[in-house]
Amino acid sequence: MTSSSHPLPALRRNRRFENSFAPLALPDPVAAPPRLNTTAPQVRNLPQIRNPNAPPRSQKHLRSRSQSQANFDNQHHHPMTPHHMHTNSAGSNMQQRHARKAASTAILSSNNHPATTIESLISKPPASLTEALQDLRYLILDQGVAADADGNSALRIYIWSILLGVRPMRSDDYIELVRRGASSSYSKIRNDTFRTLATDPLFRRRVSESSIIRLLNAFQWKMKDSGEDAQYVQGMNVIAAPFLYAARSEVEAFSLFAVFIQRECPGYVRPTMEGVHCGLKLVDQVLQNVDHKLYSHLKAKLLTAELYAFPSVLTLSACTPPLPEVLKLWDFLLAYGAHLNILCVVAQLLLMRDELLAAAQPMKLLRQFPPLNASMIIKYAVNLVTQIPPDLFDQVVEHAR
Repeated sequence: MTSSSHPLPALRRNRRFENSFAPLALPDPVAAPPRLNTTAPQVRNLPQIRNPNAPPRSQKHLRSRSQSQANFDNQHHHPMTPHHMHTNSAGSNMQQRHARKAASTAILSSNNHPATTIESLISKPPASLTEALQDLRYLILDQGVAADADGNSALRIYIWSILLGVRPMRSDDYIELVRRGASSSYSKIRNDTFRTLATDPLFRRRVSESSIIRLLNAFQWKMKDSGEDAQYVQGMNVIAAPFLYAARSEVEAFSLFAVFIQRECPGYVRPTMEGVHCGLKLVDQVLQNVDHKLYSHLKAKLLTAELYAFPSVLTLSACTPPLPEVLKLWDFLLAYGAHLNILCVVAQLLLMRDELLAAAQPMKLLRQFPPLNASMIIKYAVNLVTQIPPDLFDQVVEHAR
């Protein structure tokens, strides 16, 4: 793949985003959803939600904070293939590559999108790792990751490793953490693990409770060694579940889980869980911006996100079945940023809009969200990026830090 064959989705490291796309003012409720103007041919027919407070803009951006982008920007000689991912590097270099970067902007051009597949993209060394990563994100949005009906995919765990910039962990390092025995959070972990996706037969058939216990307990030892202010909090078991299901080994799942928690949502696992509570407030703010009628209806019933969206925010929507749809949604979140789960939660509310507005007691519907429809949720979430003010989106980007 040559880097000059097409204009790639640009990633710009800007903390302040341009006011460059026009507000969409459509009737409420929307009668005929128009097509969303992005490069992704499948991202279309989205209901546009009026946002009268949005600043004037002329282009639509899918903006993401990408920690993994920093990793790939500094690996100019490291091929992005499953085989070459197993090379070793010094810990100090990895730490430098994972240094926090400013928010980036991914612009999805409507023309000349990359004509390739995910498999062909990651099967050979790219001419430019930065551009190849941009192509990979686009292809995940456009094509999705190939998988069977149970969510099994030969490529998914490689793709997640690439997006997170995770190299294989030595088995001996993980075994050493496990051999330390019970951590200070062991009893809390044991109280939660038996409930992990307990009603999902696919997960229970593949992942044992012992694996969940070992992974979470080892993570507590890892956090203690690093001196980070983190502890086991309820919900971490559900976040670990997709990694354990998709990975080829427990060690591989642990390495991805640890990097994901530390880099994407450290604020979710601090003792006060400030990242989660901030995210819940943002769900309310985003909903108020994009659908004031629904927001006012729920508020009149004294329903805030703290009451109905806590599990969905804490677990990045992994608590809502079916598991294969969770994996599809996570492909998107790992590609463009886990912070976008806030928009995905709002998207799920919008998909329930008519039922919620008609319900005298909406909480009965909100106690358990409908089964995930990852493709539709992603389409709504991409559209919502263009509907909220830049300063609010900045808060979404940073809330889990």
